Amino acid sequence: MKSFLVVLLASLISLDQLSKAWIYKNFEVFQSLEVFYFLNFTFVKNYGFAFSFLNDESLNLNALIGVLIFFICVYLAYFIFLKAHKETLLKNQLMSFSLILAGGLGNLLDRLMYGYVIDFIDITFNSYVFNLADSYVTIGLIMYVIFSLKSKPYENN
Repeated sequence: MKSFLVVLLASLISLDQLSKAWIYKNFEVFQSLEVFYFLNFTFVKNYGFAFSFLNDESLNLNALIGVLIFFICVYLAYFIFLKAHKETLLKNQLMSFSLILAGGLGNLLDRLMYGYVIDFIDITFNSYVFNLADSYVTIGLIMYVIFSLKSKPYENN
């Protein structure tokens, strides 16, 4: 299972980074391309938290946010690859933690490389612009909540 999770993490992070690199190379900031009538690709620099909360370059939060994300990612990696083998976790719990870790690492890489996170998925019926890493975190959290409600935390597979 651990080798599968390593491949999953590498694949998700690569897909996230490749999509952001394409946006960075081909778009100016705030440039937009309609993909479907409800979906645009719009290049936005996000200096803040999820959903552009505190997205203000002048606040200089990049280092603080980066350190916070780093420690969350270290804990998740420790839990997935070192601690989880001592406890019997459901595969879907490990999968949800892996999605959250992949999203955190994808956005952490952006902060290290650019000083901000590249957001580009612009769904026209809401005001938020996000990226694949944000999607991984959101899906992972939703999965974790659903599976936690449906099962005991450490029941056997």
